[in-house]
Amino acid sequence: MKLKVVDAHSSGAPCRTVIGGLEDLGIVGSTMLEKKKYIEQNHDWLRTSLLQEPRGFPAVNADLVLPPCNPDADVGLVIINQRPIYPVMSGGNILCFTAAILHAGVVPIDNDNPVTIVRVDTPAGLVIAKAACRDGLVESVSVENVPSYATHLDTELHVPGIGNLTVDVAYGGMFYLIVSAKQLGLKLVPENAADICEIGERIRAAAVTAIKVDNPASTGMSVVDAVMIYDEPYSPENHGRSAVVMPMLPGAPTFATGANALIDRCPCGTGTSAQIAALHAKGKLRVGEDFRQESIIDEVYIARPVREIEVNGKPGIVPELVGTAHVIAESVIHISERDPLRHGFKVGDMWPGRVPSSPPTFGANG
Repeated sequence: MKLKVVDAHSSGAPCRTVIGGLEDLGIVGSTMLEKKKYIEQNHDWLRTSLLQEPRGFPAVNADLVLPPCNPDADVGLVIINQRPIYPVMSGGNILCFTAAILHAGVVPIDNDNPVTIVRVDTPAGLVIAKAACRDGLVESVSVENVPSYATHLDTELHVPGIGNLTVDVAYGGMFYLIVSAKQLGLKLVPENAADICEIGERIRAAAVTAIKVDNPASTGMSVVDAVMIYDEPYSPENHGRSAVVMPMLPGAPTFATGANALIDRCPCGTGTSAQIAALHAKGKLRVGEDFRQESIIDEVYIARPVREIEVNGKPGIVPELVGTAHVIAESVIHISERDPLRHGFKVGDMWPGRVPSSPPTFGANG
């Protein structure tokens, strides 16, 4: 089997877009959510083949180009990350996906206009991407994300071994628990990544038990997906800094083998959408007001509420996300029946899950 792929990164978040080779897999579904579930149940080997060794590495994601189900869409997208349960939406992925499909000509660049509009059918709903292009290259992408809203504001959460935290929970395409770094005594820098992952997964474990949510994309998806730890920005030009801890296994964390998680390399588009939904709900961010978000490696996304909307019976916003994406490779991936490792493998010297030499300590409430 041969898969045509275009690799790109958005602010450091790597994505591998499969633009050809999926036609014979019989992927079916009347919605993109159904197609996502079909791939999870029948073709999860795509995830391990594309994202694990020898072709992949822990931080990489995959984006599958599929026929859209929504007649208003130009193209369909299913996002695959390291978890066997795939996200319904991802900001960094859709920025990379847009740059990759325009580069490859899956959707042609509109050479008569400075902005090419791409309507993407995702498992979370229709997403509108606007790519600013010049000389055949994508310079930046703005995305009108799915409706976002807060479900819990200034809520107390008890985390065993840490204490009581005041948190927000909001949806921006995934559900995020949002907590300040100051409560945790953490500094959001790359050298603290192991501690950030450990504390983030401890918080998520508590949230999975204590906080229930209903995903507007699918009834029954009722857990917090990830944890956003935020702080003051390092640059005076920006408004916030964040590290989003992304689990690599579904459900509550299992600490016998360490924290199965990693930090999103980009400023996390869906996480920032959730955060600005919470800020708007608190009256701290107006419609049309920019929020510049730093990542742990100092890259920046800009997000803003563009209009108010009701979601799941709650007041919410439609967020717009602006970022960059850069194509870094084009290739053909061969998956041969003669290769015993064709569907990937992992070794614990580079994959999350290794037992830390000593348990980290965190400054907060105990």
